[in-house]
Amino acid sequence: MARAALIVHGGAGDRPVAERPPTQAAVEAALEAGWAVIAGGALAAAVAAVRLMEDAPLLNAGLGACLNADGVAELDAAVMLGDGLRAGAVGAVRDVRHPVDLAREVMEEGRHVLLVGEGASRFAAERGVERCDPEVFVAARRAGEAAPSGDTVGAVARDSGGGLAVAVSTGGLAGKRPGRIGDSPLVGAGLYADADAGAACATGVGEGFIRTVLCHRAVERLASGAAAAVAEECLELLARRAGGRGGLIVLGREGAPAAAWNTPHMAWAMRVEEA
Repeated sequence: MARAALIVHGGAGDRPVAERPPTQAAVEAALEAGWAVIAGGALAAAVAAVRLMEDAPLLNAGLGACLNADGVAELDAAVMLGDGLRAGAVGAVRDVRHPVDLAREVMEEGRHVLLVGEGASRFAAERGVERCDPEVFVAARRAGEAAPSGDTVGAVARDSGGGLAVAVSTGGLAGKRPGRIGDSPLVGAGLYADADAGAACATGVGEGFIRTVLCHRAVERLASGAAAAVAEECLELLARRAGGRGGLIVLGREGAPAAAWNTPHMAWAMRVEEA
């Protein structure tokens, strides 16, 4: 039987020093939320952790989402299971309170992998996923409650049965062009899980992760390498090949998770079941 494990991040970047303690506290609260339900499986743990972070104003997801060039929040999210390579993702949604819930519904239905914009919102209505006035996200930003900067949030989990799952959510880049989709909802770029190797989740400016398909690379390397070494190697590749900056959390079929980043700061936390 595998040892359960969970690793969570709240974004890599150059966050002001004063914001780092409350950001870390939010990430640790997400770890607790995920760990509390890990007996229900890796997916339940990863989604619970990310869902809590979508409620944290200092993190760039949900209520803390950055606004695009039109002053609107467009949200991306995704989930993936290692078993069967099942995945679901949404992009550029404006009226879904917890995008990670909608991504899970896309995966559970199984017809498609990625839905965006109005089509994703209509699917949310069909599946009973909580929606909201887009002004909810804008109001948090205008009130100064939302973080001025930040990146993707994510979680990678392994349950005691060896199941692997990853979940991500983000508001993207501040001032991005309307309709811009980053790496977070793109399988292989911002997240990947494979039951034969492990799972990974990225944070940072998405274009570099898309160009290098970095999370897929990381998981392939996990099949024969230790998590810590794989995370460092992949970030070196990101910087060398695409001039990219960000962070990566990875978890193999066995052993402890690992995190790496090439930015000034990344909030993260992990837990492994005792032997």
